[in-house]
Amino acid sequence: MNPGDLSYALRLLASGQPLEVAWKEAGFSSRKHLAEELYSLAAKLAKKHLKLIVYTDGASVGNPGEAGCGALIMDESGQVLLEDYEYLGRTTNNVAEYRGAILGLRRAHELGASQVELRLDSSLLANQIKGRYKVKSRSLASLYQSLMEIVKHFDSFKVTLIRSSENRQADRLANLAISTRKRGEPGVG
Repeated sequence: MNPGDLSYALRLLASGQPLEVAWKEAGFSSRKHLAEELYSLAAKLAKKHLKLIVYTDGASVGNPGEAGCGALIMDESGQVLLEDYEYLGRTTNNVAEYRGAILGLRRAHELGASQVELRLDSSLLANQIKGRYKVKSRSLASLYQSLMEIVKHFDSFKVTLIRSSENRQADRLANLAISTRKRGEPGVG
């Protein structure tokens, strides 16, 4: 047995030994130290299996025009975990769509997601991410590369093309960015 042996402590606890016995026998300096190790392990395991659903959208008034993007992140049960938006200035709708996807994926990564389903209503973006369409535009190529770099952080990644009617909340956030000309503070909406 090694001092501070977490595996041994878990076996002791699983066999019914009280915490008072387990921390001493497993070589921990205190009950608190064992509790901290258990909490750390639980947090790692929770992150490892965190699946998030990310809705994103981009909008522009004119094309090009004043633009914004929005992202809504939910857990598998449908609970909203985060809403965010960003004013982009004058750009195209396609750039805004990409920027929305990048914003949503960054936030999902910050939340510790290991599995992400990206839901969006841009056929162009969905097909480019899936590799069905080539990214021919120079302005989109760098955004595509940025997006794919973020995707590498996830164990599992899926893109789902949805109808605009299913993406109203992300659309609302993209338009809020345009109307306020501000960047949102990530938070629960």
